[in-house]
Amino acid sequence: MHDLPQANIVNPAVPIDCDLFIGIPVIGSTHINAFSTGFALNDVLVSKATDSLRFELDGALSNFKSNELIVTETHLSLFSAGYRYRHYYFTFGINEKINTYSTLNKNALLLINGGNSQFEGERVNMKGTRANAIHYREYALGLAKRMDEKLSVGFRLKLLFGKSNVYSEPIQLSLYTDPATFDTYVSGSVDIYSTLPINITKDSESKLVEAEFQENIRISNYLMNRSNKGFGFDFGFIYNLNESTTLSGSVLDIGYINWGVDSYHVHSSGSMYITGEAIDEGLGNLGAITDSLESVFTPRVAEESYLSPLVPAMYLGVMHDVNSWFNVGAVFHTELFRSKLHPSLTFSGNAYLTKNIYGSASYTLQNGEFNNVGAGIGAKVGIFHLHAVSDNIPAFFDLLDAKNVNLRFGVSMLLGCGKKKVKKKKSRDDKGIRAIPCFNDPYAKRKTRPKVKKKKR
Repeated sequence: MHDLPQANIVNPAVPIDCDLFIGIPVIGSTHINAFSTGFALNDVLVSKATDSLRFELDGALSNFKSNELIVTETHLSLFSAGYRYRHYYFTFGINEKINTYSTLNKNALLLINGGNSQFEGERVNMKGTRANAIHYREYALGLAKRMDEKLSVGFRLKLLFGKSNVYSEPIQLSLYTDPATFDTYVSGSVDIYSTLPINITKDSESKLVEAEFQENIRISNYLMNRSNKGFGFDFGFIYNLNESTTLSGSVLDIGYINWGVDSYHVHSSGSMYITGEAIDEGLGNLGAITDSLESVFTPRVAEESYLSPLVPAMYLGVMHDVNSWFNVGAVFHTELFRSKLHPSLTFSGNAYLTKNIYGSASYTLQNGEFNNVGAGIGAKVGIFHLHAVSDNIPAFFDLLDAKNVNLRFGVSMLLGCGKKKVKKKKSRDDKGIRAIPCFNDPYAKRKTRPKVKKKKR
């Protein structure tokens, strides 16, 4: 069972033993996560003799698969609260979320980095590059219920208000370079949907003339915009398999946002020949064909609403009690982005170190990396609970060489804890419903460290 109320974020079936919790506004829970499936910053930032840095793709592209993903997540809890009533646990939260999910195609980057000479005589497909950047506010209302001694379930309904978004379909691009003349034939199309505080100017044929950010944007109007509505849903369960083993799982962020204010659909498609003389060292000399490119590929713009889905996530976990103050567990986590799973697997050990201090250690397999060693710490100070957890502690000592960086921390208040409950009879339920520590949650509750009885002499 979790003492940490923020564990309910990743599994809405998780309750707490206290009557009331209140997350400290703004600092109740902060989650920062960034990862790349293809490269670290050291792969693209190369030191010169002068100790300055230059951007190069050679190192990154050597390890690239056909498509690689770059993700950033920043989640800020503006307010959170939970209330326990008998076998029911109610939660409410207001969260600010900014996420980016970008897919990069290797062939497209090879073309930019080294020109088309490497593709002579080949028809190369470069489809797949896409972007999804989103900022929205979430109002979440949840309920967890203990069904019986073994099973607890929970769900959460979420009302969403989108602030800004860029969402693209996979870019379709193909290229063929004649091995004799070095002439290149390019064809492709792109569809980009955006909701941003920008002014669009277009001509009589709806072709884009100019796009610029609006002047004198009022931050309060942007942050309080409630025009782009959406809905989301979370579900979770916890099942006590036996006296010492617990299974748990959750599915999060099933939903979408309907964008309708300052929303545009940008479409561009066409095909053309580029002569061999016009291309020199990685498309560095395009002056001779700029007018043709602009004429053929100038995008058309339409003001229209659109839907963008959230990125669903799933957790499956198992926890086993070794003794009364130490347990071990494993959590499988995956996100579904554009019909492709992006999994990770975490093994953890969680211990009640002292009366008021909890700790955890973890090892995570993610993105083909085997050096993700994590740790978590939590402490009770009166009614206040503090926590900090990361899946990859070494990353903070060498950020440029890390493919995965994450941190979750926060402060909350817990009231009405430790009250004695009337027991009809001693049973498995007396220990409560427990769940696998999510994000290596250090608050796997144990009442006390086992006491050693002294033998009478």
